Amino acid sequence: MTSTGQFDVAAYVRAPLGPMRATLQGVGAALPADLADALRYVQRRAQGTGSWLSHVLVTATHKDARITAFLSTWAYEAHWFGDALSAIAGAGPVPAIRRGVAARLRDRFGPLREAVVANLHGRALTGVQMTERLVDGWIVDAMLERAQQLAPTGVAEDLARIREGIARQGRFFAEAATDALSHSRAARVLARRRLAKRTWPIGADLEPAAATASALHALFGPDRSWAAAIDHRVDSLPGLAGLHLVRRTVRKPGRPPFRTLLGGALAAGSHPARKDEAR
Repeated sequence: MTSTGQFDVAAYVRAPLGPMRATLQGVGAALPADLADALRYVQRRAQGTGSWLSHVLVTATHKDARITAFLSTWAYEAHWFGDALSAIAGAGPVPAIRRGVAARLRDRFGPLREAVVANLHGRALTGVQMTERLVDGWIVDAMLERAQQLAPTGVAEDLARIREGIARQGRFFAEAATDALSHSRAARVLARRRLAKRTWPIGADLEPAAATASALHALFGPDRSWAAAIDHRVDSLPGLAGLHLVRRTVRKPGRPPFRTLLGGALAAGSHPARKDEAR
């Protein structure tokens, strides 16, 4: 289903947020080591959009000119947000990533698998993709909001600018996701299944679970109210109440949800919804 909301994509494409290093206020500010590590973690998420896009652009989403135009600019902005975070946090260790054979096969054949899924579910999948990016944006913004509270003034001002950009992107994702979920039962059913299976934030499964756990602990400690707040926002989306995505992430950071053999068999044997099934 083509997105037809009020977000002005043409204006967004004409005026993206690009390189920020020349105007950053907090470069060189002394940061606690764990806070700097947490910012580098968010930076890796921001600059790791290529894998997600490689899956999205083999689906019906690439036929929606409005969404494709938005995503091109969104990826451009995300890269420069990551670059700004890299400048603020400074150089630091990158977690060692050990990908087993199964993981490497998933990486290699992931786009092909997604093309097959898209053939089964059609345009409903576009709504799911917009929804997962909406939820991911809420998680990343919560992390940056907390970092902003912990950081010195100059860094806090820089993070506020990045958050403004993420909020602008979020308005598009919210519009597209709500529209799709409201009008398509297939999108709602598929979104519940796929969002519940995903590791959050997006890209967390590409590095050790300890990296996600460390970033969340550095920012939030034992506080889980932020996770409950995001889950409440997810509950407000059509058909997605009760998933508890972020609270599960806090309990098992960086790890995919547990799936029993029976649950996997049932999911594999479920009948795909018709491509254009409406409510």
